[in-house]
Amino acid sequence: MTSQALILCEKHSDQADKIAPALGLTRNGSSYTGTWNGVSLTLVWAAGHLLAPVEPAVVSPEANWRDPRSLLPLPTAFPQTPTDRGKKYLGNLKKALSQASEVWLATDPDREGEAIGYEVLQHAKYRGTVKRMWLTGSMEASDVQAAAKRLREGGETISYWRAQQARANADGFWQYLVRAYTASARIGLMGKDLGKGKGKAGVVSAGRVQSATLGLVVDRDRTIEGFVPVDHYQAKITLGGGELSYAPVDPPAGASGIKLQDDGKPLFLDRDAMEAFTQRLEGADTADILAADTKQTAKHPPLPYSLTALQRDMSKQHGMTATQTLKAADAMRSDGYLTYPRTEHGELPASLYNRDDLLAILGGAAKADDGLMAPARLAGRRHCLEGADVPRPRCFTDKPMNHHGIIPTHKTPDLSARSDAERKVYLACAQQFIQALLPPATVESLKVNASVDVEDVLERQPALFAGTFKRVVDPGWMTAFQTPKAQKDLPPLVSGASLPIEAVRLHEARTEPPKHFTLDTLLSAMLNAGRQVEGEDAAALKKAEGIGTPATRDTVIQTLFDREYIATQRKGKQQLIVSTPRGRAFIDNTPRMLSDVRVTAAWERELDAIQNASSDAEAKRLRDTFITQQRDFITTRINEVIETMDNAPEAVREATNAPTENMIAAARKIAASRDLELPESIEHSFDTCRAFLDEVMQQTPPPTDKMKALAMRLADENGVTLNGELTSFRECKAFIDKHLQNGEPTPKMLAAAEAAAKRYGVKIPEAARTCVKECRLFLSEHPR
Repeated sequence: MTSQALILCEKHSDQADKIAPALGLTRNGSSYTGTWNGVSLTLVWAAGHLLAPVEPAVVSPEANWRDPRSLLPLPTAFPQTPTDRGKKYLGNLKKALSQASEVWLATDPDREGEAIGYEVLQHAKYRGTVKRMWLTGSMEASDVQAAAKRLREGGETISYWRAQQARANADGFWQYLVRAYTASARIGLMGKDLGKGKGKAGVVSAGRVQSATLGLVVDRDRTIEGFVPVDHYQAKITLGGGELSYAPVDPPAGASGIKLQDDGKPLFLDRDAMEAFTQRLEGADTADILAADTKQTAKHPPLPYSLTALQRDMSKQHGMTATQTLKAADAMRSDGYLTYPRTEHGELPASLYNRDDLLAILGGAAKADDGLMAPARLAGRRHCLEGADVPRPRCFTDKPMNHHGIIPTHKTPDLSARSDAERKVYLACAQQFIQALLPPATVESLKVNASVDVEDVLERQPALFAGTFKRVVDPGWMTAFQTPKAQKDLPPLVSGASLPIEAVRLHEARTEPPKHFTLDTLLSAMLNAGRQVEGEDAAALKKAEGIGTPATRDTVIQTLFDREYIATQRKGKQQLIVSTPRGRAFIDNTPRMLSDVRVTAAWERELDAIQNASSDAEAKRLRDTFITQQRDFITTRINEVIETMDNAPEAVREATNAPTENMIAAARKIAASRDLELPESIEHSFDTCRAFLDEVMQQTPPPTDKMKALAMRLADENGVTLNGELTSFRECKAFIDKHLQNGEPTPKMLAAAEAAAKRYGVKIPEAARTCVKECRLFLSEHPR
């Protein structure tokens, strides 16, 4: 007996049009239908998020931008409402879901994808069975079919939605904090740079990851500005052509002329003492080799790309922004040439290490570009020839992953037809994958310890020296896409030998400040935020892959640019990222915990725990706990703003009573349109302006002149009499709507209907060609 199921995917061109042919489905109006593996399938699609949390103005009508007290108490949750786009899709989706007893969610395999699917199911009050098509590979037919064969139970991934619910509700609370800070800034309590300007320019933006990222940039800039360079000196000797540096054992902390760095290495600050030391060295004839240890190590090729690693390399090599890189990778993935790009991992599943898959992927890449052909063939011979006996490359792992590294698919792109960014991203991912299959390079290193029988700067004798020398013995993967550098032989130093000192050198240097962030290094800092802290927080950030996610870091950085908290500064070929006065003002006038990566570490740890909960009940419990904590956290911050405003000088507090420019403009516009006089103090009193707006908004507005003209024309065309419709906006609109419904559709509507019919492969009903109402109904049932 044939079973039935409804497939719900996230988008049309990127998913529905790829899944349908893979499962043998054909277009049927606003859906695909067919049978696959004995299952009767109907495939429908959304268009990203069709529902969104309601704005604070809806949840808390009394909340405003001037009085932080109006923001409390914070709501306990943010109900969802259909977006404008959602209104076009949800009707058809609800109808399809009402007839389904089993749904296969085929949205993106991450928190947002899970949320898009479950939000639609929740809105439609769907109560049937849910299964999950976990599409972590490419959108090629073989990957789609594999996902359809290994459907997960819905309960296995629903915790991803719970984590997204926690994050979305927490972000809703932050909107209230933005209002509180904006109110404070607009009366001058957050410095001269914040809260100035109209609209978004006057908004004091804050966010969980955004504020922590800004903190990284501001701290770096201030470290650079406050940096005091230190001159330091080093003695070096040359033995057998190799140079060794002075390296005393355990130099004492606090000793005169020595400064220990954070890593414990000493800086020698006394030039006179070091000069005297080098003079003593010049009087010595030989040095004794205490130890000379040679060993060979393997230098493995880099892993296939994670999204952050790809974004970093594209920034370094081609100056591409993180958003440009993600957009290009998404385009190549949606057309079936790359695997899913929003990944934190570079490793690949061990199941992919098989002859058929490797040959197909390498063959697809090799045909895309001549530069890939020879390395791809070498990788193929190494792993795919009968009887090949080589170790499995370290990029393949048995550990569980939601999304693996970004690699090419079996499908060959025509790179000449792609954008420059898409071509660069594809070639980078293909090269990185091919390299990962090639043999490791072999590096030989020589570690030498020597002594000279003279007194050093610490009054110790003999003076000790050390050096490490390396050369590449076998370049392995390193020759695949670049010409290796010429290698020097290791110096002929052996344990127990006594060699003449060939040269003595006094090396002078000056410490340098850290460098300003670039896009590459800022992405790295977000990824490696655990290095900024210690202990449990460091471990949490490392596990959570830093602050933010691969898919959101570019958005976070762009938001900081849009809010004018950071800016770019050109230095040679580099685009440096620096903080602005507005960004620094935010850091200086908000609690440090908002921009502390340790706080973000705790949040990332809790969201990760929700996502990986053992059951849905546990995930919901952790979600609710997180939401409560965030609500309490933001409530405390708003109360701090209230206290600051209460303690402000009287003149500042009086300024809070003035209406906003938008309120005054609205009052003037309404007064002019209705021939009303404005109250005397309306421009100086918030309460007067608010009362005027409230009063006139409750009154029935008159129709506009254009509405009147249209109503009179329709009355004449339909032979009806107007009875009061020209005095009330509502009555006039109702009259126009009623009589327009009976008219013929406009040429623009008919053109839209023709395009929709062609897109969906259907015919336009005759009634839709002659009746506005029927034409609108057809368009609503066949949305773009």
